[in-house]
Amino acid sequence: MAHTQEKLAATGVEHGGLIWAIDALQPEGHGTLLYVLYEVLSGTPVSAIQLPQAQASGLIEWLQPYQELPYKVLATLSDGELAIIIAMNSSWPDAPHQRCQAHFLSNLSETVLPLDTKLRQQLKADLDRLPKVPEYSERPQDPSSEKQPDSTPLFQQSPICHETQS
Repeated sequence: MAHTQEKLAATGVEHGGLIWAIDALQPEGHGTLLYVLYEVLSGTPVSAIQLPQAQASGLIEWLQPYQELPYKVLATLSDGELAIIIAMNSSWPDAPHQRCQAHFLSNLSETVLPLDTKLRQQLKADLDRLPKVPEYSERPQDPSSEKQPDSTPLFQQSPICHETQS
């Protein structure tokens, strides 16, 4: 705990305060949730609690000792879980709460990804119907279409350089 206190103190001095975040994990994919409190700016995990279900009252009680730390709280972050948002707003009412961008983008991608996949498949199908562009080496070579180099010297082709008769 002393090492964690030192990191929090250094972060508070460097940034003028801390940003708290909570994330819930389900280690077995079902059952109880493991809530982790960490400080964002330093990336320091501070505490964890395992609860059978998301309840704001249990989270508020768990956060009580961290409210009493002598650091200004710049903001709080979480996913969209209502119990976490209520607990953080209750614990640090003066700190603005923001939804974690990683969670927000992940949730957004859940609805956008199927549409994007369908669009990519349709574009690929449309492009596959176009005739293939031949490789340079596959182009037919017509010997009559090739230009023969002109043997007239360049200076005689120029209108500026011409012979005059006197």
